[in-house]
Amino acid sequence: MRKLSIIAFLLTLVASLLWQPQIASADELTGHAHETGLRYLISKDAIVQDANGSYRPNDNVTRGEFASYLSKVLKLEANDGKVFTDVPDTYMYLTDIQLAATAGIITGYADGTFKPDAAISRQHMAIMLERAIDFLKIPKGTSSITFKDNAAIIKDYRPAVAVGAHLGIINGSDGYFMPEKNATIGQAATFIQRLMLLSDDSTVDTSTYAIKEIANGALVGNQGYSSFDAADKALTKNTQVIVQKDKIVKMTSGYVVTNNYVALNSETIKDQISVAGNTEMEYISSDATQVKVRLAGQVGFLKQADVTLIPFSLSKGRSYYSNENGEIKHTLYDYNTNKYSSSYVYGKAPAFMKQGEKYFSWNGIYFTNGNGSSKGDAYNYYQFLPARATTQYTAEELDAYIMNKLAEIESTGITLYKDATTKSKLIGLGQTLKEVEANSKINAMLILALAQHESAYGMSDHAQKLNNLFGLYVYDTNPLNKEFESVAANINELVEKFLQPNYITPGGSSGRNYANGAVVGSKALGFNVKYASDPYWGAKIAGHYYRAEKILGFKDANNPYTIGLTTSTGLNVRTDASTSNSPLFTYVRSGMPVIVTNTSTNGWYEVLSDKLHSGTAYISKDYIQVINTVK
Repeated sequence: MRKLSIIAFLLTLVASLLWQPQIASADELTGHAHETGLRYLISKDAIVQDANGSYRPNDNVTRGEFASYLSKVLKLEANDGKVFTDVPDTYMYLTDIQLAATAGIITGYADGTFKPDAAISRQHMAIMLERAIDFLKIPKGTSSITFKDNAAIIKDYRPAVAVGAHLGIINGSDGYFMPEKNATIGQAATFIQRLMLLSDDSTVDTSTYAIKEIANGALVGNQGYSSFDAADKALTKNTQVIVQKDKIVKMTSGYVVTNNYVALNSETIKDQISVAGNTEMEYISSDATQVKVRLAGQVGFLKQADVTLIPFSLSKGRSYYSNENGEIKHTLYDYNTNKYSSSYVYGKAPAFMKQGEKYFSWNGIYFTNGNGSSKGDAYNYYQFLPARATTQYTAEELDAYIMNKLAEIESTGITLYKDATTKSKLIGLGQTLKEVEANSKINAMLILALAQHESAYGMSDHAQKLNNLFGLYVYDTNPLNKEFESVAANINELVEKFLQPNYITPGGSSGRNYANGAVVGSKALGFNVKYASDPYWGAKIAGHYYRAEKILGFKDANNPYTIGLTTSTGLNVRTDASTSNSPLFTYVRSGMPVIVTNTSTNGWYEVLSDKLHSGTAYISKDYIQVINTVK
């Protein structure tokens, strides 16, 4: 573990090395994304200016150039005169290529060529870097890192790619490695600089950490240290933080905000969770390269570069909950503008919430005041109502509500909602929604609430042009424009290919693990864990359901279902009140919401099955905790 922490420390220095080349004023590299790497190679005489005085940082790097960079930086000396048929004696990088070949860092092709002027692919770069790692005798550790396009990487090169990613030398983007893509000279410089940091290159100035103290809402002091570990050992007060180029990288307490969209590898559920930018998370701890966070109970790690650490005493504003005339309102803070940006209401306020006070919560269930003292817990009925529930509203009532809501938004004068009462794709959906509810056992009002949120009440471009009410196939990283022949077809695809197999049925379909509870939920449980990167998506869907109820008379809330949470992992759900038969299905995780329909069976609760099942299902009373919901 000690070796791994040292490696992690060395890797993180890349972003903040302070080179001091002999340059009198700003040049083409000043402010470049790969400036430090480029200046490092310049200091090693590996990169020189061309005839026009340019270092060409944005040009693709060739195989010959990359081999030359490695040769010069590694200070290779042994040369057995290796000959490649396409590298003539007059070639400018001949000696460097021969030195790299002698060291085993390059091998060339089976036909005796090296193709020195070809742009180097990322996978070929990865194999050269791995050989340089071996040359430097850098511990590689064990890596199981794979990318979404792993199959596109040459099979023999996959271990090298995994090693490079594991050590932080060469990374992918949004889970893709892009093996055939070429790299620029600037990118190549950064990769090599990262490699040399692992080798403890003494020419690197590493005094980039400092301890500062929080005093009167500001950071004061600037005691420098050569490493994160050294600064960490020097911390003596809870009011002190470690900074790197004025970015806080360690603190005693506070919260973490994502700078952009990230993927959190949750250790809690052993799965990857998409998280939107501007998301607040609990701070647990941090080291030189990563930050340990808790997002609605999901514990995982994020890169230092992807987040901002904010001590509570330096917070300029923070998202909060409040009681507004008996309703719970969530007001969101935008950390890009340092202003409160938006708010939404999603149900009735719990009894403990007093008007005029601010409440805070990491998961929308457990609430504290500004000092962190517990004030109470609350489960919003619509947010934690399992999808197998049946709404009491008829198709006609749903249609009446839709037209009422469309008239309301049309009257705002907002351009998006112009002619909503005649153009919205929600018009006349009542019968379709009730048929889906009857045939697929999924709450019609829940589907309508989801459609309203995802399609801007049926007026979004995807809804209007593609009949796509739910953002199906519109991912954060790769939006697709799939057109549906009708809105009904779109609803059926949502139910049959998304909700039914992957989000409601326990266990999910083969190769997927989306069933985190059959409720819209939050990042703690439910659809929201995997369906949307917005951590408050589930609460916002619940808000649509609540507002529909408010207009229609609260039929569902006034005759509510009893909701419970499972309390054990590996919990079997039975087809009768005994353990004699094989289970209908098993809940792998605990904390799954269920609808309890009968509590009078001795030792058992009758429940609605999350797996599509026409009969009654049973769970032992010992493993269900009935919860009070706010409705």
